[in-house]
Amino acid sequence: MNRRPIRIGVRDNRLCRILGEQVAELLRPHLGATECTLVPIGHAVERGRGNPHRWPGLALEQALVQGEVDLAVQNVKDLAPDPPAGIVIAAVTERFTPFDVLIARDGVIVDELPEGSAISAHTPTRRAQLLHYRDDLSIVDFSGSLDDRIRKLEMGEFDGLVVSASAVEHLGCQDRVTEVFTTEVLVPAPGQGALALEALRGAKELIKVAKRLDDPIARAEIGAERAFLREVTADPSVPVGALAKLDGSVLHLEGVIADRDGLKLYRDEEEGKAGDEEQVGARLARRLLLDGARGMLSQAGTGSR
Repeated sequence: MNRRPIRIGVRDNRLCRILGEQVAELLRPHLGATECTLVPIGHAVERGRGNPHRWPGLALEQALVQGEVDLAVQNVKDLAPDPPAGIVIAAVTERFTPFDVLIARDGVIVDELPEGSAISAHTPTRRAQLLHYRDDLSIVDFSGSLDDRIRKLEMGEFDGLVVSASAVEHLGCQDRVTEVFTTEVLVPAPGQGALALEALRGAKELIKVAKRLDDPIARAEIGAERAFLREVTADPSVPVGALAKLDGSVLHLEGVIADRDGLKLYRDEEEGKAGDEEQVGARLARRLLLDGARGMLSQAGTGSR
C-alpha cells in the first residue's frame, strides 16, 4: 500500500464511528506502514437525508465516487440491492447478532405493553410487522441517532424503542434490552448485523487488502437476503425482511413482504445449498410475489423488479 492514509468513510454518529474504528483496527495488520483515518460523512439534504425513497447508504457511496473517502464502512441493511456503477462490496465482515430487540421503559416485552402504547420503530419493515402483530400499537418515528432515541425514551416521549441487537451491543446498552424478537414477530431487514466494506472497482490494491476481512458465512447469508430484496423491489420504503442462516452446506432463508400498515403480510421460507445464495433468494421472492405480494406492491405504486 502507499503511504497516504486510507480514508475510511463512516456515517457521522457514535455507533458508526465505533464500527469504523473496529474495521480500521482489523485492517492495520495488513497495511504495513499505511495508516487509517476516519472521515465522518454527514447527511445534508443533497445527500438524500429524509427521503424515504433513497437508501441511507447513498451518502457514503457518493463520498466514495467523489473521492472524499477511499473505503466506505456501511451497515449492509442501508445499501441498495445493487451498488452504484463503479462500486463493489470488497468485504462483508463477520456478522453480529441480526435480530431486532425491544427496549421498553417499564421493562416489559411487547405482549405486555398496554393497549395503544407508543413504540418508536425507525424503519418501514419494523413498523409494518409490529402493526401486523399488534394493530393497537401507535408506531412513531423520531429522527436522530440511537443515543438520541434512548434519551427520548427516558424522557417519556414514547413507551418502547425497537432497534437492532447489534446496535445495542456496540453501544454497550445490552442491559436495557427487554426482549429479543423472534422472526415470528420481526424478520429483520436484509443484511442487518453485517458490515460491508465498499470501494471503487478500480482500487485493486485496496480491494485486495479489504478482502482479508471477508467472512464467507456472512457473505453467503447476505447474498441470499439481498437476492431476495433485489427480486422484490429497489424501493427502501417497502417493508421487506429477510434472514438467512448457513448451517454447514445448507442455507435456510426466511422472507417477508408487507404493506406499509401491516394489514397484509406474506411470509415463507426456502432452503438450498451453499453457493446457491442468489437462486435461493430469488426463488423465495418469486413465490411470495406469485402468492399475492406482487398485487399488493402494484397497488402501493411500487412494482417488483
